[in-house]
Amino acid sequence: MRSGDVALRLLVVFSVAGFIALAASLYEVDRREKSNSATAAVNLIEIEQQVQVLSNQIRILSNQLGANERQAQLLGSQIQALDLRLKGLEDALRARR
Repeated sequence: MRSGDVALRLLVVFSVAGFIALAASLYEVDRREKSNSATAAVNLIEIEQQVQVLSNQIRILSNQLGANERQAQLLGSQIQALDLRLKGLEDALRARR
């Protein structure tokens, strides 16, 4: 029976060691999941902030583009007015000669 006691004790020791290893691995998995969740949440917040910054930059560039288009139209109108004035002055000069 001595070998039976030794076998039982070894079985208990290996069972406890296995339980400790299982608990440690579950703890590590839980820790990694929490770490990954926290990291993912931080990354998501950073991405959202970057998207917001890019959205603001696009809006600003769009506004600048609209302003540039309006300036170009205004300059075009001024050039046309100057052309008409120049033609009028040339016609007046020809009429005097």
